[in-house]
Amino acid sequence: MDDFIHTRLSAFLRTYHNSRFYVLRNAESIIVAMFVTSEGRLFLDEDCRNDLRLKFPDIEKWLEYKDYWEAGAFPSIEIDYLAVRNEYRNQHIGTDIISIIKSLKDKIYSYHQPLFISVNAYCTKNYSAVGFYQKCHFWPAEFLNPNTETIRMYRRLS
Repeated sequence: MDDFIHTRLSAFLRTYHNSRFYVLRNAESIIVAMFVTSEGRLFLDEDCRNDLRLKFPDIEKWLEYKDYWEAGAFPSIEIDYLAVRNEYRNQHIGTDIISIIKSLKDKIYSYHQPLFISVNAYCTKNYSAVGFYQKCHFWPAEFLNPNTETIRMYRRLS
């Protein structure tokens, strides 16, 4: 996280100029976590859309989103970056961040009301965030590809 803040943050924010950047500090003003969100789109193929029908029994209420449903592209809050300092992990800070992100739905993302939170979760031989996101009720939107370092995941906002 420190390396990112000191060496890559300014370039990241230039690339993702529509992103929102958040920092969480403890009582001593030490940065314990940070995250960046932006407006995104979650693209789901036919199989994933069929899975939605199984996961969410109230899917019929989504008929008002017919254009999104037919295109397979749903508005989402995209997690561009999420990090917690090593010494503060396993203290529910990450799950608290997901709750904060959920609360952003009505506060700042009003143009296209997002239906999901989406993320490209790291999944390498040295580090994987997939287990964390699964604990936070995210599902894979694709099969794991051994040639990439991320897997697309999503969760419903409501």
